[in-house]
Amino acid sequence: MKRLVLVSLALFLLLPGVAPRAKVVEEIVIKVNDAIVTRSEYEQRLKSTIEGLKREYKGPDLKEQLKEVPQKLLEQMEDELLLVEKAKQLYNVDAIVDNQIDEFMKENHIATKADLAKALQAEGLTMEEFRHQLTLIYVPEFMKSREIRSKISINTDEIKDYYEAHKSQLASKPQVQLEEILILRQDHTKEQAEALAAQIRKEFMAGKSFGDLAEEYSQAFSRTRKGEAGWFTADDLASPIAKAVFALKVGEVTDLISTDAGWYLFRIENRKDATVPTLDQARDQIIEALKEEKFQKEYKKYIEKLKAENYVRINPKYV
Repeated sequence: MKRLVLVSLALFLLLPGVAPRAKVVEEIVIKVNDAIVTRSEYEQRLKSTIEGLKREYKGPDLKEQLKEVPQKLLEQMEDELLLVEKAKQLYNVDAIVDNQIDEFMKENHIATKADLAKALQAEGLTMEEFRHQLTLIYVPEFMKSREIRSKISINTDEIKDYYEAHKSQLASKPQVQLEEILILRQDHTKEQAEALAAQIRKEFMAGKSFGDLAEEYSQAFSRTRKGEAGWFTADDLASPIAKAVFALKVGEVTDLISTDAGWYLFRIENRKDATVPTLDQARDQIIEALKEEKFQKEYKKYIEKLKAENYVRINPKYV
């Protein structure tokens, strides 16, 4: 079981759903036996989740993700309550939380419980509320690890079968090693960039190395490395760049490529074709994939069993 990664107190209190609980009686969104999720708790988690998605996705992808958030969040918070309820039957939850508090204090250099209480008070939390939030964050992961992941096993035949069925997915993607020259848009017009690119290409064709040209003309940070940009798959690059560089042979230089930052010239320094790893090379990756696949199936069954064993109600207004 992996230990909960501990962070500073201020950051901890900014985690999804870790805002102080409301002090007034309010609408109940989820109820599992006597445990509840209030409207303010749900809305805080919803807000934090949406903010996280906005940092990760843009455009149509973001729109698609946002459509699923409310329902998925309800299911997640329902699962958390169910797992905590089951943990109370199987384990000493107070002892688990005590251990996490001790770890938290050690990691954040908090000497005594009194000091912790003062720090919590400054953030608008009581010790009881802090324990409640620690329980919701840590105990569900503890249960997943102890009750499901630890009981998953993978045999040799499963590994072999997965390898044969997923060779194409296991294969490494083609890669190109690039050198680059950047002409910044803020310093050049399109005509100036085209003229400079023509001059660079002329000098390159006359025998001057692309690295020396990058050192002389490029405005990218990589100029200090003679334009060395590194290895890339097509997924690592913007579509126009990927299309241009993967169409060329080693040693060739792209036409001028326009981006928001400016104009690029790339030279293909090296290439690697897609390769299929051997079974031994892919073994660890396959085992992890099989474990995750089995975990998802077993977790779904485990949660359905808990739903049947407990009183569960989700406010229809939020469904």
